[in-house]
Amino acid sequence: MLDLVLQWLPLGVSLSVAVVALLMLRREKKARQSLEAKFQAMELLYKNARQQQESLSKQFNELRAGSIGMSQKLAELSQRFDELLDKQNEMEMQDPDGRLYSRASKMVELGADLRELMEECDLPKAEAELLLNIRKQRMTR
Repeated sequence: MLDLVLQWLPLGVSLSVAVVALLMLRREKKARQSLEAKFQAMELLYKNARQQQESLSKQFNELRAGSIGMSQKLAELSQRFDELLDKQNEMEMQDPDGRLYSRASKMVELGADLRELMEECDLPKAEAELLLNIRKQRMTR
């Protein structure tokens, strides 16, 4: 009987080794498939992240270009405003009566009466009444 066991022992060991090797190959194949699936998922995530980064970069560049354009437009408007203020100041300097009427108009807005307008701005009664009437009409609208 011992002879029989000894005779079949190498075959049993070989079979055991073959079964273990087969099980290990199956596990290795499953692990490889799992790794490939994870790698593909990572590639897809990387591709999506790259596309999103490119899209955000384009949007940023568009916003930056728009901001630069708006900044230039604001600078132009500011320069134009300064020019207009200079012209207005020149006109006021050239027309002293205009300054007088500007002052009278401001006084009317602040609630000055007929007598104050005539005395402070050296206006005739008719002109002072006209300014007061214009103010009343604007307030009733």
